[in-house]
Order: sequence, then structure tokens, then C-alpha cells
Amino acid sequence: MRLRGFTLIEMLAVLVIIVTLAAIVVPRFINAGTRSREAALRQTLAEVRNAITIFRNDTGYYPQTLQDITRPPNNPPTQGYDRWGQLRPIDPADYHGPYLDQLPVCPISKQPFQYYRDPATGAWNVRSPAPGRAQDGSLYRNW
Repeated sequence: MRLRGFTLIEMLAVLVIIVTLAAIVVPRFINAGTRSREAALRQTLAEVRNAITIFRNDTGYYPQTLQDITRPPNNPPTQGYDRWGQLRPIDPADYHGPYLDQLPVCPISKQPFQYYRDPATGAWNVRSPAPGRAQDGSLYRNW
């Protein structure tokens, strides 16, 4: 009576197939965490920038701080920046916030976003405080 089983050659062939498939699939999952954090950063920056734009459209000025876009309607900000960086009074009737429930933090660095005025355009903007470069080679702070 002969025992049935796999030969060494058959076992090696299956092993080669498994290793080949793993070599194709595993690299796609290695950077999945970084890709998802970068996608979250892009989306979060877009949301905060949109809230700043709506604040400016409602009041005519940029928020003095990022906390101004989260203020409740019964506590409106009293001042905002014009495009030249000068503080101007805001009419409380023009404020229709909050524009965000809470301020998000950078998904990469876990720190608050940086709020700054672009001297070339006069517009106020946010950027990531995260050091380093994204997978596409661009600096996080330039997004």
C-alpha cells in the first residue's frame, strides 16, 4: 500500500506561488496608513479653509484666530482682519457661526494648524505644522 502525499517538488511549487503573490500584494498595504493620514490632512485642510471663506463672506473679514470660526452665535467675534492685516470691527449681526463645531488638529503631527497671512495675496490661510514630505515629495506645510 502506497501512502499518498505531496512531493517535495509540489510543495516548493506552491511555496513559490505564495511568495510571488505576497511580493505583489504586501507592498500595497505597507504605506496604507501614511496614505490615509495624508488623505485626511488634505480633507481637513479643505474643511478649515472652507470655514474661513464662509466666515469672510459673512462678516467681510478674516477671523482674528482660528477659534473665531467655532464661536457660538451668542458670542460672536468682535474683530477680524482685512486683507492688509489690519484689525477691523465685525458687526455681530453678520456672524452666522459656528462654522466648525471644533477645531481639528493635523492628522500627521497631531498639533493645531498654523493660521497665517499670505503676504503676496493678503489672504489668510491654514497649513499643517507637520515636518517632512508627503509620498508625492511635496512638503506638508505647502499643501
